[in-house]
Formats: sequence, structure tokens, C-alpha cells
Amino acid sequence: MVRRSVLAKLAVIATAFAILCVMTLPGLADAITPSTTAVTPITVGDNPWGVAVSPDGSSVWVANSIGTTVSRINTATNVVTSITVGTYPYAVAVSPDGSSVWVTNSVNNGISSTVSRINTTTNAVTSITVGTSPRGVVVSPDGSSVWVTNYVSGTVSRINTTTNIVTSITVGNIPYGVVVSPDGSSVWVTNNGSNTVSRINTTTNAVTPITVGAYPAGVVVSPDGSSVWVTNQGSGTVSRINTTTNNVTSITVGTKPFGVVVSPDGSSVWVTNTDSDTVSRINTATNAVTASITVGTKPFGVVVSPDGSSVWVTNLNDGTVSRINTTTNAVTPITVGSAPFEVAVSPDGSSVWVTNLNDGTVSRIIFPPQPPANFTATPGNAQATISWTAPTNTGGSPITGYTATASVGGPSCTTTTATSCTISGLTNGTTYYVSVTATNAVGISDPSVVAVTPTTPTTTTTTADLVTPAFTG
Repeated sequence: MVRRSVLAKLAVIATAFAILCVMTLPGLADAITPSTTAVTPITVGDNPWGVAVSPDGSSVWVANSIGTTVSRINTATNVVTSITVGTYPYAVAVSPDGSSVWVTNSVNNGISSTVSRINTTTNAVTSITVGTSPRGVVVSPDGSSVWVTNYVSGTVSRINTTTNIVTSITVGNIPYGVVVSPDGSSVWVTNNGSNTVSRINTTTNAVTPITVGAYPAGVVVSPDGSSVWVTNQGSGTVSRINTTTNNVTSITVGTKPFGVVVSPDGSSVWVTNTDSDTVSRINTATNAVTASITVGTKPFGVVVSPDGSSVWVTNLNDGTVSRINTTTNAVTPITVGSAPFEVAVSPDGSSVWVTNLNDGTVSRIIFPPQPPANFTATPGNAQATISWTAPTNTGGSPITGYTATASVGGPSCTTTTATSCTISGLTNGTTYYVSVTATNAVGISDPSVVAVTPTTPTTTTTTADLVTPAFTG
């Protein structure tokens, strides 16, 4: 099969950033993303495009844009189930309760006009007719509505998730990205052909047009809902919209900005500049671009980890993902598949998922586990009993063992699956700093550490222990 040119696709992208810009996921349990990583390639369908992770992290959903399938990846086993949907599936979104997956089926010549609704319990598919050439898709925070941008017809389709009834709303020309405010009161749509953003009042469906830069594409809302951020491909700018006043502030970034994401605490905005091979970091307090960070070639998709410690960028033309440390802005390149496109992070931060357009795979990036939790050490006679609970975040790979060590290089004990062991050979009265680490196929966690001092048991004498002397008369 002849593949469509990757660069030709850039002219028709609405899909990726309707998803990428809302990928800040909830439910983190102090996830860590250390520098050590492992990459597992998973074969899916042809030209995998959109990707989304279920709220509980159990499934990853991939739209295979050439053909008629969505791949469902079981995150415990990496086993793939193929589900038939409409023609040329592009974008994918999961409902907040995880019960439904929504897929836009889009063809460049504009003949397609359906959304596939997948029941995640049965994998059964319902086809819903929307506007022409649907691209971006997002679900409202309460799960009551699904919003779809229709690239050719200049409309947004609002789907009632209870009835599947569709309401058509006219917006600007060539609507691309779509996002919903955190409180669900507004929907924001980038109109790439009219240099506007349409703000839709979700109570009335009334539309307010807001002028931004040239060829707006990516769009994201700040966590507190106070600002909307829009990348303008044609003007090398980001537009910041004040959601109270609709006033627009223009911020100059790199050349052909496209992907955009906001950190979980709202302090930074990250923008991929596809023709500059850079990522711009914007301080949201000052609107200053505090860093222009060199990444790979043709940076495209972008997502931030749930704990805000890392930003992940797909580099379309060099087969890598750049991991940016948000504390230092240091970049670590990670080799994935051919033409990495979209990227998503699991809710607990344990895995990063990348669609590779040209080789029909998804790359799963995993890490060493978190440190063990709830760590205690109980002193004994020349020993200490160490107990812990398994880390919430296993790094995306099963735990293969635990090691508890008394001070550096001291006596230790190990287990495979048990969450306690006893360290012997200690000196009573000496304080030891005991560490316990978890290990998976990728590496060893950071340690959990606690102090313990073994003691000699106290002997108590009772009347029963006394010997009565013998008397002679």
C-alpha cells in the first residue's frame, strides 16, 4: 500500500491537537520518570494516528488512519484487539468514566461524515452521522456531550451521549482543534481558514468569534480555566485569550508553532515549533518565553506528565521522542519508531505511548518503578524486620524483586513478591539507615529509607524465677 506523505498531512491536521492539547491526565500517585527508559514496539494498524489512554490506565486506543480499524492495547499484557470502525479513523477520545471511546472517521476528499462510538465493555460500535470530514474530538468533563470539528463543512457537531442525537453548530472556516473548559461552560475551536477561534456557550450553543493569529491550529485551556492558548502556524505566535474578557495577547515563539500544552500547575505553556526544531516554554505569569529548547527534527506532538516533571515531544522526521526535564530544561532523546506523531501519558505516569505513522507501531516507553511505599523497620535482637507495600507506579513493567539493605554495603535481604523480609547480622545498639528498592525489567527504583536500631531483649525476673534455698535444722 502506498502511504500518504507525512508532510502532506501537515496541511490537513486537526486531529492530533484536539487530543494532544487536553492530555493532562488525573490520578497521579507521585509518579517519577527517571532517565532510564525502555521502549517496546507494539504492532497496530496502518498509519496509526490518534492515541488516548483510558482513565483507569487499563487500555490504550489507537486510530489507524489508513483503513477502518482502531487498535485497543491491553496495558497489562500489550495484547492488541482490532475493532472495525469507519473509513480513515483519525482522532480518538475516551469518556471520563471510561465507558465509551469516540473516533472521528475522516477522508481528505470530504466524503466521510461519521463518528464511531465504541462500548468499552463489549467493543461494540455505533456509527453516528456528523458533519463532513470530522477531525478533532473531545468529551465534556461531565461526559454528557461529545464535540467534533467538521473540517469541510465549517461546523461543530455536538453529540448528546445519552441519546446520540447530534446538534450542528456553525463556526469558522476549516475548524481544526477543539477543547472544553474545565467547568464545561465553553468549547473553544480553532478555525484554520478564518484566523479565528470560535467560543461556544455550552448552555445556549451560541458562538462568539475571536480573532487570533494566522492559521490557528492547536488549542488548550489552562487548568483554572482563566486562559486559552492557541498556536498560530502562519504568524509564529501563540495567542493567549483571557476567558473573562475574550481579550487576546500575542506572544512570539518559533516558526510554524503547532502543538501546545499547559503544565498541571498552570505555570508554563509548552509549544512545538515544527520548522524551528525547538520547543518554546512560556511563563504564564509574565507571558515571557523563558526558553527556546532545541529538540529533534520537526517537533510535533507534545504532552506533559501528570506530575509536571517531564514534557514529551515527538520529532516527526528523525524517529525520536524528546523528554524535557521541566526543572532544568535538559533534553533526553529516545529512539522510537518511524515518523512519531502523537503522544499520550498514562494517568499514573508509568508509560508514554507514541504512534509511529510509517511503521504501523506504537512505542511504549516505560521506566524503573517508584520506590516502595509505607516503609517500616521493626528492631529485633541483632536484626530488623523490614515491611513495605508495592509501589503504586510500577514503571509500566511488573516488579521482579525487592532488596532491603542496612546502610550502604551492609547486610541485606531480598524477596521476589513478598513485601517484608528480615535483615540479620546487625549490631545491637547501632543505628542503621535501611533502604528498600523495587526492581523491574527496566531498572531499580530510588530507595525508601528509614532508621532502625536493633536492641538486646530485656530480661525480666519474676518470683517464679527465684530459687528457694534449702534450710537444715
